[in-house]
Amino acid sequence: MKTYITILIFLISTHTIFSQQKIPDWFLENMEQSIGSWVTDNKTYKSKNEPFDQFGMDWKWGIGKQSITGKLYGLIKGKKQGTFWEFRQYWDFTKNQGIVVQYGSDGTVGIGPMTLKEENQTEMIQEFTNPNGNKNIHKHLSSLREGELITTSFDIQPNKTWKKRRSYIWHITKNKKIMDLGIFSISLAVKDIKISKDFYEKLGFTMIDGNLDQKWAILKNGASKIGLFQGMFPKNTLTFNSENARDIHKKVNGEGITVTMPNGTDKNEGPASFMITDPDGNPILVDQH
Repeated sequence: MKTYITILIFLISTHTIFSQQKIPDWFLENMEQSIGSWVTDNKTYKSKNEPFDQFGMDWKWGIGKQSITGKLYGLIKGKKQGTFWEFRQYWDFTKNQGIVVQYGSDGTVGIGPMTLKEENQTEMIQEFTNPNGNKNIHKHLSSLREGELITTSFDIQPNKTWKKRRSYIWHITKNKKIMDLGIFSISLAVKDIKISKDFYEKLGFTMIDGNLDQKWAILKNGASKIGLFQGMFPKNTLTFNSENARDIHKKVNGEGITVTMPNGTDKNEGPASFMITDPDGNPILVDQH
């Protein structure tokens, strides 16, 4: 009984420690944008031994939205030709890094870290082990933006340099109805900006942007963000910071939703924003800086 209680306490304390840690924003955003079905053209590499017109990938959330799982398959005239690889992408809290594991149909397993190289670009260096025990190391660079993914694979050479192997441009399939609103936060209408800022800092938030003299501040705690605004909003507002508010504006209009306060949505570049209201009167702001 004592042993059982000790193990139970250990499991609970371990779960508490990990639950207090946060997955980085860039990794969460990468997983979020990966969700869906992707297709790429294979005409550059198509051959007798590789007869596929296209390749496809499907990505979905794992349990609790803490990881994503995927699979890669071939396509001939739009029909799937079997799965070649299965993937899992997750954040390893013990190593404090992103990990991608993939399993091949022949029993080969690849595993390695995913790191952020620059905005929207990640690098994976994985070690692959086949059923015979032979090992190989490969690198992948991926640039992921809304609806488009560019992947480039590299093989390591005897002199430890990387040689480019293949590049693919992937697109979300057209039959997927996607409206990526961007990063969510809440904008609070406050009475006194300094008092509110001090309160949320006691809860672990840190000011990352703003101007108290202008009566606004942006605070962050892990992956959570809030905006404090004095005299700017009549009530608390749901906010989505998007990379393309103009496209969302068009989609919202197409759904017959009433738009108010459009700003810059009629221009081709620069900041843009607009507001809508849900059926219960809650204001929603979509903002592109």
